[in-house]
Amino acid sequence: MRAVIVAVALCASTGSARADDAADIVAITQAVPHCEAKRAHCFGLRFHVARTETGAMVVEPAWIAAQLAMANRQFEPLDTSFQVAEVSFLPVDAARIDDRAERTSLATRMKGTVIDVFFTGYLVDVDKPETFAYGVTWHVGEDGRLIIISGMGRDRTLAHELGHFFGLPHSKYAVSIMNKAPRDDPPPEQRRFADPEIAKMKPVLARLVKSKVITELTPLP
Repeated sequence: MRAVIVAVALCASTGSARADDAADIVAITQAVPHCEAKRAHCFGLRFHVARTETGAMVVEPAWIAAQLAMANRQFEPLDTSFQVAEVSFLPVDAARIDDRAERTSLATRMKGTVIDVFFTGYLVDVDKPETFAYGVTWHVGEDGRLIIISGMGRDRTLAHELGHFFGLPHSKYAVSIMNKAPRDDPPPEQRRFADPEIAKMKPVLARLVKSKVITELTPLP
């Protein structure tokens, strides 16, 4: 079993941790993939997972693992992969994110030089409040950004939002996972970052590392 390097964070404002936090952290860290040693870059993700009123996590460890596996596959052309650096839990009011203020409030939980990813059950599309969003990369301050993923997201939602994190807008390339338009060609399993998008992310990645917004990690064994 891989060494567990994640930390337990408090899951409620009362300051008391749930008894099953540790077990859920083990379940997540055992399920998820980690950085590939052959990749030039390894970046850490801090997962913040909301709980429902019953105390269950809004997403299952296997679902999180599938998101991370897809992200690592999509970022292979950038010679980059990701692994979990920490897991914390959010109170029940984070199981639904309704507006801009609630998105921004999550920034108080950001720390260090990893990428903060928040998992919620339902993410309202603030531009169309009657609908939902699969995920969003939310900017806070000049160079601060966090990622929010809905439990309704598709298997490539995390990869898509990481594309935004590294500077990509939505795309018109048919092949691109950054393209939100409905289409049949190519089929979803063949979609990836377009070559010009890979080229565009490289200097952004270098700048974020140089400015210490994110730092390189050593891949887990």
